[in-house]
Amino acid sequence: MRTVILHYHIYKNAGTSFDHVLSHSFGDRHEVFDGPYPFFVIDQEQLDRTIMRRPGAVAFSSHQIVLPPPSSVDYRTLSAIFLRNPFLRIASVYRFKRGPETGDGTPVAALPPEAQPAALRALNLPEELAAQIDVTSTGVAARHLDFADWLDHCLGSPAEIGNVSNAQVRFFSSPYRMRPAQRRTATGMEYDLGTALRTLSGVELLGRTEHFDADVARFARILDQDHAITLSIPPDTRKNVTEAPRAPTPQRVEALLSSLPAGLRRRFEAANAQDLALYERACALIESDHRP
Repeated sequence: MRTVILHYHIYKNAGTSFDHVLSHSFGDRHEVFDGPYPFFVIDQEQLDRTIMRRPGAVAFSSHQIVLPPPSSVDYRTLSAIFLRNPFLRIASVYRFKRGPETGDGTPVAALPPEAQPAALRALNLPEELAAQIDVTSTGVAARHLDFADWLDHCLGSPAEIGNVSNAQVRFFSSPYRMRPAQRRTATGMEYDLGTALRTLSGVELLGRTEHFDADVARFARILDQDHAITLSIPPDTRKNVTEAPRAPTPQRVEALLSSLPAGLRRRFEAANAQDLALYERACALIESDHRP
């Protein structure tokens, strides 16, 4: 039976880097696709049609496909997905939304439009980035606020809180062809953690952004030993990285949290308690060599 890799790309979780690995391994047998709008969702039936209409493809990547994977008698799916410590992930979202900065810390996107190409050239970045400025309210706020103020703004905004509260649990908690159950509480967004944990346990290729290279190497061993699929790892694996890690994850998390006012830190932690539980379960599964 045909085996296909389904890469579920969660925003700011090393998905671009893993797409690079898949393209290096499979070339045009790696399909990368999304709908024309960021709010599109590609459900299991639509994904099944895509897989069936690309009989030569080995891997499929998208931000918009949803768990659980489709069921079929014609192919077997191997889900591939990266999680990330929720606090580091949200800090990365902030940096990405803010965009590249000039030497004095001013976001290039905050400069007058006519000054942006020169500023990008000075940073050795392509001028074309000026046309890709994030114009969402989240991006605008990131360019005008420091991280603590941006976080406070998002936690207090019904329109923005989904960006900074349990977003990874939301991704894992969807039932088949249904939206995830959710509610807004005094601390943040809450989802069906039980469903999320069950879905997590069925992911064959489960990785962590903080351990990207080691987890991709583990993927390669699993694919080779269990599925006769060769994953070829390029020498330059990391792409679209907003920060090069300089310390172990626990120290980075504590440095981030301790930089916040005490009250904001408590709100931030409470708003992501489910995401932290999911991430810790993923770490435990990986460390015990979990395979569904």
